[in-house]
Amino acid sequence: MTEKIKPMPLWISLLLFGIPTIVLILATRYGMPWLIGQTGIPVILSWFIAGGLFVLMPLFFAAIIASRLEGCPLTYSELRSRLRLNAMNKKDWLWTFNGRVLSFIGMGLMMGITNWLSKVTGWFALLSTEAPFLEFHGLEQGQYWFLLIWLIFFFFNIVGEELMWRGYIIPRQELRHRKFAWVINGICWTLFHLAFGVDLIILMLPILFILPYIVQKRKNTWIGILIHGIFNGPIFVAISLNLIN
Repeated sequence: MTEKIKPMPLWISLLLFGIPTIVLILATRYGMPWLIGQTGIPVILSWFIAGGLFVLMPLFFAAIIASRLEGCPLTYSELRSRLRLNAMNKKDWLWTFNGRVLSFIGMGLMMGITNWLSKVTGWFALLSTEAPFLEFHGLEQGQYWFLLIWLIFFFFNIVGEELMWRGYIIPRQELRHRKFAWVINGICWTLFHLAFGVDLIILMLPILFILPYIVQKRKNTWIGILIHGIFNGPIFVAISLNLIN
């Protein structure tokens, strides 16, 4: 399969990340308010629908279609090989654990440094941990069934992104950018989060580069899926169940 993969020029990387970025901005700025205005559904459900249907679900299928266009047969074994869904070994699990810990530490440092600068200089406001389009403080009584919809959204959020960004794109970026492919991937992934606002991007910078680095080093997309999933899943569930604010 490797011989069928072509190097990915920078402009194609920017295009493949850029189109979903624009769609995500449109979905959050216009799609969500329209859904809320038309149906009266809660903000969180509008996010699941607009973000899931128009951005994350298409990424999942785009990774499969793009692989097929390269000549990859639509069989599980061939797709698994092309998208680097390799079996996890002990080193992979160790890198996954370390990557998760380093991401948490890095985010804590980013929060601490910016808070310190805010107090010392007065030039910086405290970083917001909410996306500008998503004010969410937990589910209310009678809304816990939203978690069933979230599970579908969560699957396409994590697996869709990782199959496209890491499974399909990074192998092609490696052929063009060699050992610095993770840097290009991380920069593009950062741009993808523009809709989430500058504050969240600053907080997420560690994971936005640690994850692509480890996935490229280990050549295993499962690591990205696991780190990304552990990062997003438990936090959302804890907020939903009002365990944390």
